[in-house]
Amino acid sequence: MPPAPPELREMSTDRPDTTESPFTVDAGHFQFELEIAAWERSGRHTTLNLGELNLKAGMTSSTDLQLVLPLYSRTQHSDGPEGFGDVTVRLKHNLWGNDGGPTAFGIMPFLKIPTARSGLGNGAVEGGLILPFSFSLPGNWDAAVMSEIDFAADDEGDHHHAVFVTSFTTSHAITENTAGFMELVSVLDTRSGSGAQAYFNTGLTWKPSARWQLDGGLRTGLTADSADFTPFLGCSAKF
Repeated sequence: MPPAPPELREMSTDRPDTTESPFTVDAGHFQFELEIAAWERSGRHTTLNLGELNLKAGMTSSTDLQLVLPLYSRTQHSDGPEGFGDVTVRLKHNLWGNDGGPTAFGIMPFLKIPTARSGLGNGAVEGGLILPFSFSLPGNWDAAVMSEIDFAADDEGDHHHAVFVTSFTTSHAITENTAGFMELVSVLDTRSGSGAQAYFNTGLTWKPSARWQLDGGLRTGLTADSADFTPFLGCSAKF
């Protein structure tokens, strides 16, 4: 794989796993991360997402600004709701480890803006905070954990409740430009009557060059309240 230009850090992405990366985009540079397609099945309910795009801009050497655009979603059957989803604005700040070291830690507040049509979104402003931490393991394994708190709207839309997301992911190189990952994710919704969700996610990444990455994999639900499974395909690039 061709080396990255010396003035740029190695590309680090927030996909394809759920666990976010603590690393930011270099100042003055841009990165896009695209989920080309994801098809989720949960019981008899299905959702197709095409083109969920995360646009990133490096603001300083340790901070980037992100805009997540769900370009197209369709739920259930062909006559179900479809179209553009809710926009999310995120700001990631790396506290340490951006330029090397055995650990790295970041902080990322976010705000969801209700831009989706009825049936695709709940019409409410929501937000939260993500804390990603990465570290090295023996045997050339890389790992990361994430803690996240979301302030999600109640069904009535006039109050919010907390949703806690925790995850652990680990990855290892298979070839010079290919790696595999495995991940466990827990989602705990504090709303009364909500069941716990848990997922096992796995997949592959392939970097044909230092600034391009392709990925694909499967998210699998582990509890009755989780989505059954979600195959996905994505790509990322840094400029």
